[in-house]
Amino acid sequence: MRTGTTPRHPRRTLGAAAVVTLVGGTLAAAGAPAGAAVEPVATPIPLTSVPSDGSTNIRTEVPVSVTAQSGEKLAAVVLAGPDGATVPGTLNPDGTEWTADSHLRTHTHYSLTATGVAADGTQVSRTSAFTTFAPTTDKQLKFAATEPQEGDTVGVGMPILVQFTNPVTDRAAVEKALKVVTEPPQPGHWSWLSDARLDWRPESYWQPGTKVRVSLELDGVPAGDGKYGGGDTTFGFTVGRKQLSLVDLSKHRMTVYQNDKQVNSFPVTGGKPGADTWGGTMAVIDKAASVHMQSRTVGFGNEYDIPDVRYAIHLTYSGTYIHAAPWSVGSQGYANVSHGCVGLSMDRAAWLFQNTLPGDLVQVVNSPKNVAPGNGYGDWQESWNQWLGGSAVKS
Repeated sequence: MRTGTTPRHPRRTLGAAAVVTLVGGTLAAAGAPAGAAVEPVATPIPLTSVPSDGSTNIRTEVPVSVTAQSGEKLAAVVLAGPDGATVPGTLNPDGTEWTADSHLRTHTHYSLTATGVAADGTQVSRTSAFTTFAPTTDKQLKFAATEPQEGDTVGVGMPILVQFTNPVTDRAAVEKALKVVTEPPQPGHWSWLSDARLDWRPESYWQPGTKVRVSLELDGVPAGDGKYGGGDTTFGFTVGRKQLSLVDLSKHRMTVYQNDKQVNSFPVTGGKPGADTWGGTMAVIDKAASVHMQSRTVGFGNEYDIPDVRYAIHLTYSGTYIHAAPWSVGSQGYANVSHGCVGLSMDRAAWLFQNTLPGDLVQVVNSPKNVAPGNGYGDWQESWNQWLGGSAVKS
């Protein structure tokens, strides 16, 4: 924010001359005889519009501004919370008005310090304070989940996922509060996959070695429907080597590429007709050494209940995995016999498991159906123009 320069000669307070007025009365005109009424520069604005000194329960979207009287100039304005973090603001070219550029945080005590120069060159200053409101729990929009986690190393297809606790009405306001910084810089954008899920992905796959820092500054953001952001979070992660596993269901084969060079290939089985494996480009969600798989959880009645499926690599929320399937080794490379997962022998599944990161790419071809972008990390199913179309912030 612009703070100006600190005057080198002594200041005097506004008790002697009328110099700076904060709209709504935070900084008021002075200089009249004791006991005389002071004519304000502007009609006072209700507390719901502009905070005045000592105000409480101020809404976080209330605009904060400082306005100089005729003939005076503002030199610097600092609006800060108790931790010293300042709210950015803009001083207009002629130095007569400062306006805060962002929303405020909830349940926070703010101090405002304004310095200026009177028409006679006298340095003046004034401070004020106010406190923002604390929304009730049912009016707070919070993060239900964010991915990746702090310190993770991920594959080049990993999206940044933000899942909210409630549907978001004012998507643009929320989206503007979420920041992504990459090193080296890569173009990317947020896109809404549902009314409660927002993902960020680069235009093309991540460059291996990229460092990413995510700042989700949600606290105090008016999210619509009377809800306000209930907290902030930040995290960073690193992009590892590029890995893509190509699964050809018609050839019953998987070929694994690292940094665009083939490193392995082995026979697989996919979903049988009527239980086809999802086609398209997916990024690995997570993996587990052992998963309990039950057919009734994915709509197949009581056809199977396997308590210890090994080397499970998770691809979709609807239940698609790549995993060890020793019971189908005889069909691997020849036929698709599974209930939708991609099955491998135990040793091949172990190799893939050990060499897989969350965010690694899996591309399934020759399937009669395609995965939806929001069914896991299917973000790469959309073209760049389609992806941009899902943003609430139009550039």
